[in-house]
Amino acid sequence: MENACSRSDLQVATPIYSLDDIVEFGRETVVTFGVFDGIHIGHQAVIDTLLKRAAQDELMSILVGFYPHPLAFLAPERCPPVLTPLSKRVEILQQFSIDEIIMLSFDAQIASMSPEFFVERVLLEKCRARHVVVGYACQFGKDRAGNAERLKVLSQKYPFDVSIVPPTEINGAPVHSTRIREALARGDLKWSEELLGRPYSLVGNVVHGDGRGRKIGFPTANIDLQNQVCPPNGVYAIRARLEERLLDGVLNIGMRPTFNGEDVQVEGHFFDFDEIIYGEPIEIFFVEKIRSERKFPSPEILIQQIQRDIASAVDILAASPSL
Repeated sequence: MENACSRSDLQVATPIYSLDDIVEFGRETVVTFGVFDGIHIGHQAVIDTLLKRAAQDELMSILVGFYPHPLAFLAPERCPPVLTPLSKRVEILQQFSIDEIIMLSFDAQIASMSPEFFVERVLLEKCRARHVVVGYACQFGKDRAGNAERLKVLSQKYPFDVSIVPPTEINGAPVHSTRIREALARGDLKWSEELLGRPYSLVGNVVHGDGRGRKIGFPTANIDLQNQVCPPNGVYAIRARLEERLLDGVLNIGMRPTFNGEDVQVEGHFFDFDEIIYGEPIEIFFVEKIRSERKFPSPEILIQQIQRDIASAVDILAASPSL
């Protein structure tokens, strides 16, 4: 398969294919498709069914992921912030041993397809699907006219079978990306971790800040998160992955009111670490919130509070499992 076009998504350039760039596979396949933002436990149930069916029928397993989110193309003003940047999404998906992961550009060509033409052109012609696995809430085709039941009907016309994976429920409600965004918005890290099946993380590049942290004795890395879901403003105990290294530290999300800041910034201070890492990709794992953001009467009092925050983070991380 030729790499048609690559878009940088925060830390790594990940290939994004147009439909015309996908070379027909040499054998029949089991296929699933969707956005897979978050790759939460509901998504994982779909992937598990995909892999089991492929093994059972001795077929190749294929996951087709749409990028960007369809709403980013169709109605950007309504597009939610992402849970998992593209590069991280692919990294997680690769852990499932899927035979082929295709990130397909959601463009005018895909958006204009009727459900039937999507089946013909994408699933059958390009992917050679003999079996299609989808979640119960699957939607596809122009104006989201296709769904899981429509796919079942089309399977009676075309030579493929369909497996519809029922919802994965926690506390009597299906797991989906909206619930995770809501949990993160209210700062419920434990609940988001349960829905995701892993701790929530942010991925971004280290960018230049104003150097204020270093001036007060606590050098920080400013992190550009672009359009990711961020927990509420405050101070958090964190773990971070910088290339192959794991770092402990504290993270501040906020406007730095003590210094009359006007924009939300994300700044990490890592223990026993003072390297220059501008431009480097870093992943932040949230362990526990220490306190909410507040304005202090003076920088000196802020420094005293930062020292207490660091002591709290050390205790929290010592009692938390490592990554």
